[in-house]
Amino acid sequence: MTAPISSISNTLVPAASTTAGSNGSGSTGMASLVQPTTFLTMLVDEIKYQDPLNPTSSSNFMAQLAQLSQVEQLNTVSTSMQMSEAASLIGKSVTGTDASGKSISGTVSGVTNGTSGPTLEVNGTSIDLSSVTKIS
Repeated sequence: MTAPISSISNTLVPAASTTAGSNGSGSTGMASLVQPTTFLTMLVDEIKYQDPLNPTSSSNFMAQLAQLSQVEQLNTVSTSMQMSEAASLIGKSVTGTDASGKSISGTVSGVTNGTSGPTLEVNGTSIDLSSVTKIS
């Protein structure tokens, strides 16, 4: 007898918002990857509820662990690229919206790595990199 696997919420990483590049076209971040914690939860559930008479082969298990490692590496690369993009904006004029939705324009004076990604310091106000709508 098998038990149902509980539902998993928030299985996708939000894609980075589009920001205007130097050529005026939008660029997007990493598209919808499964979060490492969700992947690990699914892997544990798979092992927990596997058929004892027909267990998962060790090669399949190792392949899944390799996939987890790749997802973690891609997440690290994505974060590094976002911080690099944000740092390249220091000294440039940007327009975007702050957390309250108010439009902010000014010169980027600093960058921090916030919980939702890079945060730009513009005229004493913090705005998320994903909230930038124009770069001059």
